[in-house]
Amino acid sequence: MKAMAAEGLEPYFASVGGDPVREAFSARRAVMPWRSRKPLPDDEVEATWARLMDAPDQPAGPRLAYIHVPFCANHCLFCGFYRNAYTPQAASAYTDLVIAEIEREAGAAAVAARPIDAVYLGGGTPSALSADELARLIAAIRKSLPLAPGCEITIEGRIIHFDADKVDACLEAGANRISIGVQSFDTAVRRRQGRRAGKEEAIAFIEALRDRNKAAIVIDLLFGLPGQTREIWREDLAIAAAIAPDGVDLYGLNLIPGTPLHRAASAGKFPDAPTLADLGGMYRAGADFLGGRGWEQISNSHWRRTPRERNVYNLRIKEGVDCLAYGSGGGGNLGRYSYAVAPDLQTYSDGVRAGRKPIEGMRVGDTLQPLRNAITSGIEKGRLDIAALSALAPGEDVAGQLAPLLDQWRAAGLIGLEDGVMTLTTAGRFWYSNLIFAFDAILCAGAGNPMAGGPQSRPTFLQNQPKTRELS
Repeated sequence: MKAMAAEGLEPYFASVGGDPVREAFSARRAVMPWRSRKPLPDDEVEATWARLMDAPDQPAGPRLAYIHVPFCANHCLFCGFYRNAYTPQAASAYTDLVIAEIEREAGAAAVAARPIDAVYLGGGTPSALSADELARLIAAIRKSLPLAPGCEITIEGRIIHFDADKVDACLEAGANRISIGVQSFDTAVRRRQGRRAGKEEAIAFIEALRDRNKAAIVIDLLFGLPGQTREIWREDLAIAAAIAPDGVDLYGLNLIPGTPLHRAASAGKFPDAPTLADLGGMYRAGADFLGGRGWEQISNSHWRRTPRERNVYNLRIKEGVDCLAYGSGGGGNLGRYSYAVAPDLQTYSDGVRAGRKPIEGMRVGDTLQPLRNAITSGIEKGRLDIAALSALAPGEDVAGQLAPLLDQWRAAGLIGLEDGVMTLTTAGRFWYSNLIFAFDAILCAGAGNPMAGGPQSRPTFLQNQPKTRELS
């Protein structure tokens, strides 16, 4: 690792003297999971995929699987994941295709190599599928994939259209974790974002899930939505705690380019948009509220009330573990390679029907990837052993290079530092993506970096990207 002088670290310094959760940085930086990965030439993708599937020797360690369902009943204004409107005919045909894709790969060496610890059905809106389609899909997963005992199987869903028959079909088929995107309980705030169910319907739905007592129930809350005052945010938190699900996610609103909400804000139709300082204050209010009631914070955005909520997929994916991906728009990785399944439904359908994996593109990581994974995972959990990072960079003084930056962050109120272990304060957790961005930029700075395997340019980072099953 090429040493960086203290003055070279200054672009990553935080403001000192103000309220760190509100004022540490002037902007939040987004660090995407494919950062610093090199695109594989298109003409090498098919052969590389075949080699990866046939690899008899797979590294030890946990594995995941992700299944994408790219349908929604409507486009929520804040969402950057919308792709296809739900129709019964399209969903039925798609379910058959995904099951065929899963079954065809079941015998591959890479799939059968070792157990899968967590499966995540995301979207889109998986609960848009019918009860029969959900049951068939989960059954195919359980039959064809080598699931570990106690494998976490998560279904993402929305209140609208997720009726009792669908919920029971998921539970009876083997799902043991249900994640519901509530965003806010306030009826006016919900309706403004395209959510049809009102406050009382939302509360009753979550309570009914909870009372089944057959799966971990997790709800997502967003702060910073149009019309969501501090008082409404406090009420959202109070309602969530009163319902007492197993886990809660708190996410700050990102105005994602291309979404209806971003277009409305650009046109001046979002005059009460919160500032970044406001978002920081709302995050702290949420963290203090849940922490004061005994909820355990297990990642920067996630709290759990009971041990039944393990959050396996979302924690493991930040560690960079292997993830098998299925379905149009899904993304996964095997070893040094990450890949994307074609997001266009027709392209996906044509590929599966032709008997091939419809991969749109692959990327390959450099020798810094294990170090990046360790940093990302540690910061996500709020604790990073700086001294231990040197084991991933033999011969390099990682702790020494980072020392001036860590001292500055500690002075700014973002971290604690004791015996070589960095712990994040509430402010540090709010600004976690800036910390990861800084680490990664420092690791990649300069040319001829021996850890990167040769000359390497500084990576391009994308801004204002959406939440992705805890990849953002």
